[in-house]
Amino acid sequence: MCATPLKRFLGASDALSRLQDHAARLVRMQRRLELSLPPNMLGAVSVANFEMGTLTLHASTPALASRLKMSLESLRSDLLSQNEPVQEIRVKVRAVHNSERHALYASEERRIGESGKHALKELEEKLGADTPLGQALKRMREQSR
Repeated sequence: MCATPLKRFLGASDALSRLQDHAARLVRMQRRLELSLPPNMLGAVSVANFEMGTLTLHASTPALASRLKMSLESLRSDLLSQNEPVQEIRVKVRAVHNSERHALYASEERRIGESGKHALKELEEKLGADTPLGQALKRMREQSR
């Protein structure tokens, strides 16, 4: 089997050549987008597509998408100043796989110290073991490490 450079195949067909140009444009727009985004949005917003003057962005969470929508006009101005012909920007929330969702929403494990456990036990005794809040406090105390 002969090794043939991939670039030869991409340039051989008009469709593949257009695909390569479109991919290069999206990568370039992603770099320019990152220059315009605030630091807290870096890595969480990505270019999904650019077609007929409409730039589609994917946000990792609905809250981030809402914040991004509030700054679309300034983002569009920044991209126009970088010679990108963006007429409209659309924001969509990117669907994430379960493993990504877990990493996105996982919080650090919090431990309850001995004094906290003692305070929970006292409150539980005051409330009574048969009350819903007392039962919840007991479970929290027993499940803490």
